[in-house]
Amino acid sequence: MPFDTTTVIPADWSRHHQTAAAGGMNATVTVGTPAGKPQYDPATDDTTQSWTQEYAGPARVQPLNDSRTEDVAGQQMTGRAYLAQLDARLPGADAVEAGMRVRVLTCDNDAALVHQVLWVVDMQMGSERFTRDLVCSDNQSDAPSSS
Repeated sequence: MPFDTTTVIPADWSRHHQTAAAGGMNATVTVGTPAGKPQYDPATDDTTQSWTQEYAGPARVQPLNDSRTEDVAGQQMTGRAYLAQLDARLPGADAVEAGMRVRVLTCDNDAALVHQVLWVVDMQMGSERFTRDLVCSDNQSDAPSSS
């Protein structure tokens, strides 16, 4: 039992561990929402969309063990959940909301992850936070619409 004037966990416990947690982040990502309307180029027949950057920085991305396939209007739709951990010390980490897009820009240990797009389904909260943890999906229909 701690004394009346002490705590089991020091007040700066999360801040102290955030540096160590960031040391395990070997990918970089951007997180944002659509910026403006999509632009169509008739010469290339391409439509492009600009995106905000609420967060841009290091991340750790890992698949969660829940790949699933569903029949939607006669079409097989698959999706997998991911845990994306952002550096909680950086600007924008607290601005992320469900429905936002996470785009992987670099990844040292898995080249197949580069340019992948994930969609924020949920932000995990807790009284101790070493990272900003996001539950994401590679299927956009799993995420709520961002505001």
